[in-house]
Parts: sequence; structure tokens; C-alpha cells
Amino acid sequence: MAARALTCTLTLLVWAGVSLGQLVLPSRQNGAVGGNVEFKPISSPADTYQVITWRFGENIVIRSISGAVSIPRPEYRGRVSLDINTLALELRNLTMGDTGVYTLIADTAASSYTAETTLKVFEPVSNVTITPGETELIEFNSTVRLTCSASGSNLSFSWLNISSEVTVGGRVQLTNGNRTLTITSVSRDDTGPYICEASNAVSNKTSDPLTLTIYYGPDHVSVKTESLETIYSSGSDLTLTCSAESSPAAEFQWALNGTMLSVEGPELNLTNIETNQSGNYTCTAHNTKTLRYSTSEPIHITVMVNVSGATITGPTGLVIEGNSANLSCDASGTIVTTEWMKNNQKLSPSNNIIFSADNRSVSISAVGRMDSGEYRCTLSNPVSSDSDVFTMTVNYGPDNVRIEGPSEVEERGSVMLLCSAESVPDPRYAWTFNGTNTGVTTDSLTMDQVTFSNSGTYTCTAWNNVTRRETSASHSLVVREIGSLSGGVGSLSAGAIAGIVIGVLLGVALVAGLIVYFTKFAGRPKSSSRGVKQNGATQNGGEHELNYADIRHFQNNQSVLNMGGTSTQTRQGTPAMVRAHRGANQGAKPEAEVTYSEVRK
Repeated sequence: MAARALTCTLTLLVWAGVSLGQLVLPSRQNGAVGGNVEFKPISSPADTYQVITWRFGENIVIRSISGAVSIPRPEYRGRVSLDINTLALELRNLTMGDTGVYTLIADTAASSYTAETTLKVFEPVSNVTITPGETELIEFNSTVRLTCSASGSNLSFSWLNISSEVTVGGRVQLTNGNRTLTITSVSRDDTGPYICEASNAVSNKTSDPLTLTIYYGPDHVSVKTESLETIYSSGSDLTLTCSAESSPAAEFQWALNGTMLSVEGPELNLTNIETNQSGNYTCTAHNTKTLRYSTSEPIHITVMVNVSGATITGPTGLVIEGNSANLSCDASGTIVTTEWMKNNQKLSPSNNIIFSADNRSVSISAVGRMDSGEYRCTLSNPVSSDSDVFTMTVNYGPDNVRIEGPSEVEERGSVMLLCSAESVPDPRYAWTFNGTNTGVTTDSLTMDQVTFSNSGTYTCTAWNNVTRRETSASHSLVVREIGSLSGGVGSLSAGAIAGIVIGVLLGVALVAGLIVYFTKFAGRPKSSSRGVKQNGATQNGGEHELNYADIRHFQNNQSVLNMGGTSTQTRQGTPAMVRAHRGANQGAKPEAEVTYSEVRK
């Protein structure tokens, strides 16, 4: 309110063109009964005042002459005071009779200044109350009228619903200076609480909140189970609960498949239920104030007998690969689903696996070895299950008979041959040598201190006494001389021997080339520091001269290479002879060896 008064004052100043040379008071001031008010000039001339007078109508309220203050009328004594510096008048303990126009007269030695202001005294707001026209309302049927009353002067009224201001529109009307609030066709959202606010220029008060009682429903009637399940096993206990939006709380009546039950109340408790209690349950809600009825949507309850005694019936005899096999599963109780597993994996239809329409039977045509395993049948319904296991063994083989072992062995060595086959059950074995029974009936054949007579063909025959089948495999064994497989030159491969021979021939050719070079281009034969010319005579009529060159080299390879008489032709066709001698001590530093080459020229 202070901000509003300041705004009005500034507006008046601008309108009136006030300057510092004029005496100006606020045009209007408000006060409350029993309160105080101060009349203070907004602007006053800068001068010395000899006489200051405040009047209320024709009556002097207070006067100051040369600083001496007097209060002529007794009704103002003790209630007024004057500030001779600011010319302000304070009026205390206001009454309704203080309402009116107040005049300030300020006289100087040369001039007289006058200004007026109006005081409005209000009685403060009190005793705000709401009175309802009706106390019990029916949703959609009733109309309510709320009347607000209060003490005070110049009152205005407004309404709040909870914390929001009530506005006119639709079903809501405000009349009698907003004192009366009318709501037609009330709904459950109109319950409030409602608050009436009364105010005037100096005060405001609110009423106590008023909440309306509005009867409604029953609406949204529904049934649910305690566990939110709708399928139960026989012998279980079942509790159904009915609910509805209703004021006051609704009364309930139960029905099964449309037939009324002798049970009332929001709960239906059923113990040790049986399958004949399956069906659609509904409840009907009744409101004794609105006199309305409403029935829930049905909830379907299914009671099932627990599954028990699951049994798989399978082949009673031995199952042989290539034959057929049938498995069937059954149990007592309410069976809804049947599931087959094999080795903990779901069993699915295939080319040779066929399921019956109800999944209770499985037919396997032309069973194979991969059909062996653990078959599990699980029969179930939503509240129970039971299963059984059947292990089927498919007999097959023997197949893929094979013998593992060496194909060559040195004389006086040992040999073990191992026979294996794919077969269920495990096969029996029999060994023959070159068609003669050895008397060995295990999967392995062992021979020690073999001789050349042990060379030949060994045959292993596997026999399955269930499938009545047999299969054989053969293995050839050659007995070699001692040392022929374990080491020595003779043990080298043909490729290794050929490499050695080529290397030796290349070395001989290199030596022969060096000799030809020295004898032809140097003019005379040369030898190493230890070389000796062995023969200076001529052969074949002196046409060719025979020379020997002594060539020394270090033997790096300590093995002996036996060339076996193999010769190499020189450029003139004469064979070159090479001999290599193994050092006596392989651990000592290699000594120089002498190689003689025959060169004819």
C-alpha cells in the first residue's frame, strides 16, 4: 500500500507542476480505527514560519506561534503532535469521526502558504466466516451456495479453492458483491477446502477453510487377487478383493458365472479350492447415499490339478543303429505343455525325429549313434510340473578300424601295434599274422627281440557282439638290419648321399683347374711348401708328361666319405682320384691332408 500511495503522490506532483516554492500535502491518506496517521508535507517553501496552524474543517487541531504550541480543543489533547521543522502533524488513536479534510496554513513575515489533505478512517476487517447453504451434496445432482460474512468498513471479498483463486465461469457464479459463491452440479473435485478473504484499504482477513461433503460413486469397480495370479493349484487358498471409488464406502456383493454368492464385503476368501470353482468372478458395489450400483469386469480364475508321476516309456530291447525307436511321456494331473530335452538341449523335430500332435510322443526313425543320450520329458501347467529321464544307448560299429605303429624296425628291437575302432559296446579284438591267428585278443600287439621272420602283414579284426558285425584293418611291418635305421652312412637318405657326391666332385674339379692354371701359365709346375715332384719321366712316347701336385688342405668334416671307385674325368679325359682320411683324434686341431691329382699334358 505504501508503494501505491507513493505512486499516486508522484503522479499528482507531476500533474500539478509542484516546485520547491509551493506547500504541498498528499491528497489522500487512509487510517484504521485505533491506529495513527502522520500528515507530512511533500514540499514546503524554504522560509521561517512565524505561525503554523492545522485545521480539521473549521476547528483548529493544533497551532504554533513563534514556537509556542497550543491545542485548543480537548478531543485532540494527548492525540496530536506537531513538528515545527517539517510542519508534520501526527494524529493518534483514530476514530471514525476523524474522517475528513485537514488544512495546513504556514505564515511567514511576508507570505502565507496553504495546503489540504483528506483522511479516510476505516474499521479493520474481522470475524470472516463462510456459511454453506447445504451440508450433504450428491455428485452431479446438487447445487451448493456459500455465503461469506465479515465485520469492517468498505469491505471487498474474494474466494480461494485450496490455494487457487475462484473465478467465474461454467458451473461457478459469484454474486452479492462476491459475498456468495454458487456451484451447480457439484463433482467430487469441488470439495475444497474453500476460503473467503475480506479486505479494505487498511486490513484484510480470511475465514477458516470449509470442506464440502460430496457423495459420489461407486465408480471404477474392480476385482483382483491377493497374489495378482489367476491360475491356482487345487487345494490352494484364494482371496479376491473388490474395490471402488465411492463416498461413502460402497457395499459389495459377489457372484460366480453370474450366480450370486452368499458372500458380502470387499473380500471373498476361498479355502482348499477345487477345479469346479474355476470361472468368472464379479462383484457389485452399492452406494447408500447416491443409491447407485456398479458391477466390476469379471476376473477368470482357473484351478488346475498338480502334475505328478511323469514317466517316459522307451524301447525295452537293445537299440541298434539303423533301427527305429519310440519314446512316450505321460503323467497325472492337468497337463498343459510338454517339453523334450536331450542332453540338456531342447529336442526339435528333424528329418528322422517326429513329434506327435500333443508332443507326448517322439518317433526316431533310422536311429544313429548321435541319437544316444539322456532324454528328459517335462510335463507342466502354470502351477506345477514333473519330469522323467530316459537314457537311450544306440549300439553301432565297429567302424573305422585302424592300426597305429611303426612300419619298419631293426632286428632285435621292440614293436607295439595298437588297434582301435568306433564301436558301442567296445569291440573284441583278434590279431593274425600273414593270415595265421596269433592268439592275441587285446587291442595291442607287442613283440620284443624281433627277427627277420617277424616281417609281414598284421591284421586286426574288431567284433561287436550286439550288432553282430566285424571289421578288419591290416598293417605291414619290415624288419631291417641292426644299425640300418638308427645311424651311419648307410642310414643317409639318397638325397643326402647325392649332395655329398656332388660336393666332392666340385672340390676335385676346382683343384684340377688350379693345377692346369699353374702348369700352363706359370711355365712350370708349382707345389706347396711341402710339395714333392714324384715323377719327371714321360709316358706314351713323350706325348704327355705326367706330373703330380701335392695339395694340402684342412679336413673340416671328420666323417669318412667312401666314393666306392667313382671317378671324375678331367678336361683331357683322365680320371681324378680323391682320398680323404679321418683324423686319428677328432677332438684335436685338424692336420693338413695331402691330395694327389694326376694331370696329363
